[in-house]
Amino acid sequence: MEFAIEHGFHGIEIWSNVFDFWPKTVSVREIDAIKAIVRDSHISLAMHFCGGNNLADINQGHLRESIEQLKETIRLCQKIGAEVLVIHPGIAPPMSIHDKGSFAHYPQFSPIVLKRSAIQRFKKSLAEAAVFAERHDVVLGLENFSHVKGCIQSTFDELVEWVDEIGNPGLQITLDIGHANLEGGVEKAIKIFGSRIKHVHLNDNNGISSDHGELGTGTIDWKTNAPFLRSFNGMLSLELLGFDDIEGTVLRSKSFLEKLLQEK
Repeated sequence: MEFAIEHGFHGIEIWSNVFDFWPKTVSVREIDAIKAIVRDSHISLAMHFCGGNNLADINQGHLRESIEQLKETIRLCQKIGAEVLVIHPGIAPPMSIHDKGSFAHYPQFSPIVLKRSAIQRFKKSLAEAAVFAERHDVVLGLENFSHVKGCIQSTFDELVEWVDEIGNPGLQITLDIGHANLEGGVEKAIKIFGSRIKHVHLNDNNGISSDHGELGTGTIDWKTNAPFLRSFNGMLSLELLGFDDIEGTVLRSKSFLEKLLQEK
């Protein structure tokens, strides 16, 4: 957070993780420190829900735990003043034997049936979480994630369908531009998601794998999508991986974005 403030960022997305920002282990002292930083610097906060959870899990015990962990994270968002909590679509259960064969010839184990039931569990989890989030003044940003194996989301339209069906202002969409580059195109995603976009992840890739790379180093046509970025009224979050030069990757991407937003 100090690095972000030092270099002129206006907002920060905090990754909720089991290593150092697990909701049940974040202390009152840490919460107060974060609130003080936000108050003094006037930055905006968002959070990203911890990986390892599955809001479509077929195991009911695991499913309830994922929902409870999401609620704990929503509570933490409210405590520190985070406005958006990014979440991923659920994962359908794989049905195979040592990755060599499947039970697809049994109707109840067919991929279509398993995915359909996973979607129903996910929508039920999502509806419950959206009510809880709205009650705590937090918006859930459902992220496009269809490039990931097993993800129950296959198209941009499905995200829109789920958000509209639930119809709660506590549930909107997080557009991940890097993911969209792998899933049918950034322009297409922007058009389909429309006004439902509450939060944006910025990263680049080669169009083949999700590298979360430095802006301007991949195949994304940033200039074409610049008008959307200029008009967007929300957090543009640099979600980057730069293991060899973390700070440089972030600062060069920030400079790239600033120039992009200033061009006419």
